[in-house]
Amino acid sequence: MRPATALLSLLLFAGAVIAEEAVLWIGTTTPRNGESKGIYRATLNTETGALSKPQLAAEIASPGFVVLHPAGNRLYSVCQLPDRQGGVAAFDVSEDRQTLRPLGTQPIGDGGAAHLAVDRSGRCLFTAQYGGGSVAVFPLDADGRIQPRSDLVEHEGSGPDEARQKAPHPHWVGVDPKNRFLFVPDLGIDQVVIYRIDHEAGKITRHGSGRCPPGAGPRHMKFPPNGKFAYVLNELALSITVFAYDAEAGTLDAIQTISTLPEELWEVRNSASEIRVHPNGRFVYAANRGHDTI
Repeated sequence: MRPATALLSLLLFAGAVIAEEAVLWIGTTTPRNGESKGIYRATLNTETGALSKPQLAAEIASPGFVVLHPAGNRLYSVCQLPDRQGGVAAFDVSEDRQTLRPLGTQPIGDGGAAHLAVDRSGRCLFTAQYGGGSVAVFPLDADGRIQPRSDLVEHEGSGPDEARQKAPHPHWVGVDPKNRFLFVPDLGIDQVVIYRIDHEAGKITRHGSGRCPPGAGPRHMKFPPNGKFAYVLNELALSITVFAYDAEAGTLDAIQTISTLPEELWEVRNSASEIRVHPNGRFVYAANRGHDTI
């Protein structure tokens, strides 16, 4: 893992802060004969930036992304099930945040997930299938266990990049600050697809979309603390598209696209990987792969 992507991955899975230490849950890939075995735990000293040596917390295949339940007592990951199909897994987080206990898995039924998210009320788990071109919904019971898939929506369309945009590629899922809408940046169709969420039924309904420049390849997105904007990282164009967000209408209006790396610095195959917004809302950070910069 290169330095730039390593930093962003670790920040992504930061848990609750205890004194001056934050607990980090780290999702990994688990290639055959590789060193990684699953989900790892580490601590970050928030004063010095020192990171402890990661220790294996749960052995599971290909937990590339993980997310915590809003209550902080459950952790969910994408995974590869024993029969090699894509799935999602749930874990109980011990009170001292030292260990993970398996709580079961569910198959996705449409390939492996590139990303997952839990809604702000802790009732639904969402996944984005890059290869399958779909978005899935899984209800969560009162104990936080994953129930069988309740919805699967397939995207349609393509983009101008013949190598990467022949078909839809949902790459990220996340809810808005008011927990009414689900957002899915789709690298293959240059759109952020917006769904209205029915939390009780575990269903999503197409509501609209925000459009990125042709060939941009939207990958991930984040809301700032005020919820008035959305920042979408474009993997292929190495840029960020800024949207004004109307929380009542659930609409995105593009107002700016700005480069994360000038083209004159593209010396190798570059692509953008992750985006974060500082808690004070004053800074946006993006990581560039290949150039290995933030």
